[in-house]
Amino acid sequence: MLETYQTSLFENCLRPFSRSSLEESKAMSFLNRFDTKYVLKIDNAFDFLKGIQDSYSLLQINDKIIQSYKTFYFDTPDLYCFNLHHNKRANRFKFRTRQYLSNGKIYNEIKQKLNTGKTIKFRQRRDGMPDISEFDGDFANLLQSNNYNFENLVPSLFVSFNRVTLLNKYFPERMTLDFGLGYGYNNEEFSLSNTVIIELKRERTPERTASQEIFRQMAKTPSSFSKYAIGITLTHEEAKKNRFLPRVRHLPYEHRSLV
Repeated sequence: MLETYQTSLFENCLRPFSRSSLEESKAMSFLNRFDTKYVLKIDNAFDFLKGIQDSYSLLQINDKIIQSYKTFYFDTPDLYCFNLHHNKRANRFKFRTRQYLSNGKIYNEIKQKLNTGKTIKFRQRRDGMPDISEFDGDFANLLQSNNYNFENLVPSLFVSFNRVTLLNKYFPERMTLDFGLGYGYNNEEFSLSNTVIIELKRERTPERTASQEIFRQMAKTPSSFSKYAIGITLTHEEAKKNRFLPRVRHLPYEHRSLV
């Protein structure tokens, strides 16, 4: 399988990196942070990793350096959260339940983007192994306790991907590298096999670091990329999507119908 082959390539490329523990990563969890994203092709991502291997350590959990995630997003039937993003609202939010396959833990999460450019997250652990496509009572309580008044949320998108997490050795910065991105909705599946999303996460506004120097050498500039917005654009014919169509046109993807 292509995904298995790509995972093997990433594992080989990541072998020279020193390792960090989950405890060290938690110190840079940055639930209140600034985000900067870059979108690369697979080959460019390998070149990028080779350029930063002396400046970053690699998160390892239970002997694994690549973590896999499954996520269900929830929205109103008329896609209120998606439309906030499409209409360029500076204050916007997303609701999701995410399963971390490396340890089986499941969290309900609210991700809020502020007009200051900062991102804040609220999260709550879900016990047991519930159906992550279900909007449960605990999620409803999480919304109410943080003043989000929504009662009619429904599953709007399934997302799966693999993630590599890197910690800057010299600056409080966490970096995630996501690949193998897949979407599912209404018996349709889409996969972005040649797309890598790199996100820099910091408590302060961006400063020049080793990663940004490599991006400069590669002539890569920050790029807006929302997994949710791209996924809705691909999977929901009824969605208002003019803003995101130029991005989708330049993304190679595979489509499969399950019916």
